[in-house]
Amino acid sequence: MKTHVRYVTMLAIFALTLTGLSVAQQFRYRVAANIPYDFYAGDQLMSAGNYIFAVNYGDNAVTITNQANGHSSVVLASPVQFASPGYDNRDKGTVVELTSVGGKYVLADLETRTNGVTFAQAHANRTTAKNEGTVTIVASLR
Repeated sequence: MKTHVRYVTMLAIFALTLTGLSVAQQFRYRVAANIPYDFYAGDQLMSAGNYIFAVNYGDNAVTITNQANGHSSVVLASPVQFASPGYDNRDKGTVVELTSVGGKYVLADLETRTNGVTFAQAHANRTTAKNEGTVTIVASLR
């Protein structure tokens, strides 16, 4: 009988541990976009294509996955919260913004109506070229 109770207790602890791990890996939101240009995400060059950007709850790390080849990369980002949810961007949909620097595109921002993330311009900081502008790509929440 004691052995049976011990096994049931161990199984319950194991189940609780797995539940805790799955909650820790949940994403705040996912953004899908067709990026028409090769671009830098951090220091990695990503090819043009369809991407899923998954923003993590805890640390705002963004997992960027190319849907065609399954290649993925994790990039750290800083959260952006608008003063009033949806107020500043109520007419703006979900977008991915790339900055053009020296003829190269660098991932700059992901924005939804209520929040978003901004990325460090690691690749852009190493070049002396000036910022040539921003490209806004319409995306969708997943």
